[in-house]
Amino acid sequence: MTSIASSYSSNRFTIARWFDTNIRWLNIASLALLFVLVAIYIVQVNRSVSTGYQIRELESQIHELTLLNQKLEITTQQAQSLETVTRATAMLGLVRADRPEYLQTAGPSYALAE
Repeated sequence: MTSIASSYSSNRFTIARWFDTNIRWLNIASLALLFVLVAIYIVQVNRSVSTGYQIRELESQIHELTLLNQKLEITTQQAQSLETVTRATAMLGLVRADRPEYLQTAGPSYALAE
């Protein structure tokens, strides 16, 4: 039992001694790790803010395009209205057909190919 206790004690002493001799390097490594983590955090926050601005800009464009689409639908409905078509036919000089007359043929007609 004394060998296990002495082995554990000497092993513990070695680890403590290693920390005491290398504390400067451990502090430097910890500080470097801290700087790296802070830099990663700053980059991540920057990307999030940039993405937020892009989303806001795209939402604004969607709103503008929706309004433009509604205006175009109104314009299309006005152009296809019966009143607009009636005015266009009058401007072209077309007249209303009162009673159409259809031609009656006695039999089937064929066209000759030349």
